[in-house]
Amino acid sequence: MLPPKEFIRKIKPFDLLSEEEIDFLVSKLDVEAFEEGEIIFSGTPKKLYIVFSGHVGLYKNGELIEEFEKGDIFGLGIYENSKAVASSDTICFTIKRDFINRIVAENAKFRDFIDKIMKRDLKGLICLLEGRELSDALLMKVADCITKKPVFCDAYTTVRDAALKMEMNGVGSIVVVKNDMTPIGIFTNRDLRKFVIHGTSKEEKVSAYMSSPVMSIEFDRPLFEAYQILNSRRINHLVITRYGKLYGVISVKDIMSQFEPFTSVSILHRKLGKATNLEEIRSIHERIVETIKNLSIRGIGFYELSSLISSFYDLLTEKVIEITEKSFTKEFGELGDYVWINMGSSARKEQILATDQDNMIIHSGNGENIREFAKIVNNNLEFVGIPKCSGGYMAMNWCMSVEEWKKKFENWMTSLSPENVRYLTVFLDLRAIYGKKDFLDELIGFIHEKVNAQVLRYLASDAVMLEPPKLGGIRGVEEFDLKKFGIYPIVNCTRVLALEKKIVNITNTRERLMKLVEIGSLSENVLKSVLDSYEFLQNLRLKNQVAGKGNVLNVKNLSRINQFALKDALKIVQDFEKLVKGRFFVEGGL
Repeated sequence: MLPPKEFIRKIKPFDLLSEEEIDFLVSKLDVEAFEEGEIIFSGTPKKLYIVFSGHVGLYKNGELIEEFEKGDIFGLGIYENSKAVASSDTICFTIKRDFINRIVAENAKFRDFIDKIMKRDLKGLICLLEGRELSDALLMKVADCITKKPVFCDAYTTVRDAALKMEMNGVGSIVVVKNDMTPIGIFTNRDLRKFVIHGTSKEEKVSAYMSSPVMSIEFDRPLFEAYQILNSRRINHLVITRYGKLYGVISVKDIMSQFEPFTSVSILHRKLGKATNLEEIRSIHERIVETIKNLSIRGIGFYELSSLISSFYDLLTEKVIEITEKSFTKEFGELGDYVWINMGSSARKEQILATDQDNMIIHSGNGENIREFAKIVNNNLEFVGIPKCSGGYMAMNWCMSVEEWKKKFENWMTSLSPENVRYLTVFLDLRAIYGKKDFLDELIGFIHEKVNAQVLRYLASDAVMLEPPKLGGIRGVEEFDLKKFGIYPIVNCTRVLALEKKIVNITNTRERLMKLVEIGSLSENVLKSVLDSYEFLQNLRLKNQVAGKGNVLNVKNLSRINQFALKDALKIVQDFEKLVKGRFFVEGGL
């Protein structure tokens, strides 16, 4: 039998303790034996239990909610109003609350662990026990990156005076503002070169050459968001506002000094923006996939990486369409107006490595001509590295006019067969990528006019159809589909709740949830628990994909703490599904 000290020091969070603290706890250990079927505690536990041998089941309202085996800990007020029962003959080490409290008072890391357990803080717990912390740069606000006071002028300032002001202040840009300090444009060294080439007089006004409207971001937004704007818009300067008024300016160099790990992504993004042929795009795509894998290995999480990946794939799609359109129209003539739309995870900006094509077209021209064009674009996207959708949800197959799309959606929502409900779950997340975006706005407006209580009930029923496995038996599950049983239920439940509240222009799951809280439709507690669970599940999926294993996770290969977190995350998914079942009255089906 392993001595208690050697046994305990290998268990998290006791590995956070000093030698002296371990010795103290070992001196206070009790050993308790329980026969199979014996109740260990009922109600609120008064001490901490460490399973040395055997198995323990935890029940709430008669339902098995968790199981513990050798090396697991439970108790200490974490599981209130529950009952622990020995599933087999079991031996536990126990430590009274007072002794645990003494260590909590003296050891900050141990205290942090207990606090996160009590609050069910999945994200914080994983970071703590895996020794990871969020990058300082990812926690920074935009205002933290401002190094100089903003240089500004009004729209009537001459180009000469604006250039002199920039030179005197040693800056590469000057912000053009109204009298109330609202930014209306920005004049940069690039604009100055335009004046040198095309200008006719030194007295010309800066308003004739400034970039307007100006891209801006509020001072308290995350720095990573500013990085995304600069990358996606391919600009070098970003105006910072405080409640809409000029507050500062940051440049690409300012941000890249903070985002060293992302430098290679930025370089590749800019190269992609300058690419002129499909072979070049294909080569850049291969490099970005490897770069994203490396960032994932370095601990960059799902929310940051998915935003980065979506920005890159948006630009890649634009470039492929532009190149294809140029050659197609040269041979076959003008296409007419159309908009290329991404669906699914791409529309939600939640793509990760194993992404395929999900797209459609709305057009006002020759349907056959545009369908042939779409087929070439789909083929070209496949050539550069974006696989075709196995389900056929691609523009070459889904290419219609606005009116045809309206009829299609009306049919799906009128005849709510299982197949049509499935179509709705696929086609209700839409985001315009290229072309005449007014077409999509018109279609979305129509969709939301037609959505009624019956449609919502059917969508809700579909969203909660797949329940995660019972948490108590998770250790017995060898393979677990993260996408099917964890991620999709959150995505689909969130979509239904957003549709109910007419949240039209937001497709991202995280942003939808935050909007639901803002309008009072969800509580802050639900928001935090669902977001933490969603991020945890997506991070597990991302690591699995980096390892080349797709969406199916081998649960037994997870660390103990990740097994614990997975149980908790899936319990939160179940609770979220119960919320949706109750709200749309689908507890017993339709």
